[in-house]
Amino acid sequence: MKREKPFRIVTIASVVILLASACVSCVCLRPSPISSQQKPLDPKAQQRYYDQGLQHYSKEKYELAREAFRKVVEISPNNTLGARAKENLVKINQILKTLEGMKSK
Repeated sequence: MKREKPFRIVTIASVVILLASACVSCVCLRPSPISSQQKPLDPKAQQRYYDQGLQHYSKEKYELAREAFRKVVEISPNNTLGARAKENLVKINQILKTLEGMKSK
């Protein structure tokens, strides 16, 4: 029971941070002008993968969330969603590293 509490705290804190950063990104970041070379291959697919990543993340399925966010970055790493996905990947990697450390103890 005592091991579950730190895990839940880490999980809840990480969800709050991810959601807060997504909200801040919506307000603060404006999409950069997209040149013909930076044009996303499929913006709807990128949005779907991003949404899937958020859903997996909220369900604590971090590996699946990481894969979805990686696909977002592959489609277009330099637009707003690509930048947010990169930020989320950093956070997910930190969470997975923390969880791995907790398992080894």
